[in-house]
Amino acid sequence: MTRILFVGSTWHGSSARTLREGLAAKERITLMDIGDDHFLPLYRQLPLRIANRFLLPLQQRELSAAVLRNVEAFQPDAVIVYKGNGITAKLLREVSARGVATVNVFPDYSPHAYGRHLRDAMGCYDLVISTKPFHPPLWDSLYGYRNECVYVPHGYDPTIHYWAAPAKSTRYDVTICAMWRPEYHRLMLAFAAALRSDNISVAVAGLGWEARAREFPAHWALLPPQTGPAYGEFLRSGRIAIAPIQTEVVVAGERQPGDEDSTRTYELAAAYCFFVHQRSRLIPTVYDEDTEVPFWSDAAELATLVRRWLPDETGRRRLAKNAHARAVPGYSVPVRADQVLAHVERIVHRRYTRQNGQPIKP
Repeated sequence: MTRILFVGSTWHGSSARTLREGLAAKERITLMDIGDDHFLPLYRQLPLRIANRFLLPLQQRELSAAVLRNVEAFQPDAVIVYKGNGITAKLLREVSARGVATVNVFPDYSPHAYGRHLRDAMGCYDLVISTKPFHPPLWDSLYGYRNECVYVPHGYDPTIHYWAAPAKSTRYDVTICAMWRPEYHRLMLAFAAALRSDNISVAVAGLGWEARAREFPAHWALLPPQTGPAYGEFLRSGRIAIAPIQTEVVVAGERQPGDEDSTRTYELAAAYCFFVHQRSRLIPTVYDEDTEVPFWSDAAELATLVRRWLPDETGRRRLAKNAHARAVPGYSVPVRADQVLAHVERIVHRRYTRQNGQPIKP
């Protein structure tokens, strides 16, 4: 029985909570958790965000103390940290000194893009499990780390993103749910221009879009973030869902690899959506372009796909069914959790053998 202390966000729909629940369901482990969002709150209003900058060192110190208290009381074999905002290199060294394996599950495009503390801490884990296939081969040469990095893909949460059948009715022609980014803003402006005067209804949801509604066609709907079950319900309200990825990444003035997939790569198929996905090297290994998920490279090709598939309801339903069959259950977080746990158990076994000179007892 492997004992795991899990550190990650607890809000419903977060990837950290989904993985924690996937791990907790495994009979061969005992799990306790710490919600790092209880110590490191995120604010949207500017005055609170400014105040939070001054509070951050105290919040990190309190989180570190909570981790160490739980390590002493629970005596875990491994501490698993999801992403690791607020986790310092000093804390990881203290945990490691107590004979506990440290593992990071990193879900984003670059460990250099989220501040000095996370960047420095990332090299102190015994193992980093990345959701990006390009991280392991570049872990030393590009990112400068000497610890081990392995790849386990994103997945969908079957309790939130799974639907057994397509939507019975739709409200929009096209839906997209993604936090506003300059790259996505340029994409959607170019998509609007490519559609020209076509009477195609588009709904865009996510943090940051509502404030920029005037830049887009008047008949488009710019909506707030959709989380939890509302996320899937919104995407299913469109005849065609768009899955973009952040391909342009500049960190400290240097270009680094961007995303090749995202959580929605798997969530949309599980939600029984017909969707079109931005091309990457990885995506053809995830879905078949002709029979499951059409791919696009730019706004013009995206507009062409939308015009091609909008009138073809039978074809959309056929491809959505095929993509759903591909994703369920193979692309689910419980399946990914098995892969994560196998890596964690390997690291625990290796550390135990080094410390005790004998294999860990079953």
